[in-house]
Amino acid sequence: MIIDKLENNFFNYRFPEEDGFAYGFNFYVLVNDNDVMIIDAGFRTQAKKVHKEILSKKLKLTHVLMTHFHPDHVNGLVVLPGDITVLGSPEYHKTIRKEIPQTVTPVSFSEGFQFGDFSLSFTATPGHSACSILIDINGKYLHSGDNLMSRYDGKALLPWVEYNQIAQHILSLEKLKAKKPDIVILGHGPALLNKKEINQAIEDRLSYLKAVLNSEGKCSWQEAIKDCSCQYADNDFFKQLTAGLTQ
Repeated sequence: MIIDKLENNFFNYRFPEEDGFAYGFNFYVLVNDNDVMIIDAGFRTQAKKVHKEILSKKLKLTHVLMTHFHPDHVNGLVVLPGDITVLGSPEYHKTIRKEIPQTVTPVSFSEGFQFGDFSLSFTATPGHSACSILIDINGKYLHSGDNLMSRYDGKALLPWVEYNQIAQHILSLEKLKAKKPDIVILGHGPALLNKKEINQAIEDRLSYLKAVLNSEGKCSWQEAIKDCSCQYADNDFFKQLTAGLTQ
């Protein structure tokens, strides 16, 4: 686990890629006096390490804010205290498959949430999952959840999406683009730190998704990425997406 301080009371606890996983994982940690909010809960082993580090600083984990409820984001909740407040999309029940010890409190898309000096607002972005949300932090950082993903070596990861949700995912990426964020932070991979980099990352994913959708899933891998400027780490998600559609 590597800890980076982004600014006062705002940290990135990151876990680089390990054998068997194509991507690493970020916990973003917000501190309000002695209380701590983390964004996403990762896997159990990761959540344990993050919680141990928080306790070592004489702080108390009080909130977990979920970008969405896929297993690699939600499993860590099982090893965290049952009395913490878990915040997430009102659509969480459409995705979550594992019983967790906490009750989920739905976020408000109109009112936002205040945590100490951090003003948080939320936007629904279904596609990657029914419960995916964007999280705006103080109008400076925008957490994209898994709408954008990459490895820590800079190689892009393809969007993970089921074929019948591609159109939704495209709309959600357009929402992300329209916000014109200064900094985009990710669940997986390093932050995107300037508008040119952010826009190109979004356009590459849009190009890929539109190519797959317009061909009804019958395009080749080369056709799917021909207008993308980035180098993708692998094409495993493409194979999963188009399996059974190319005959």
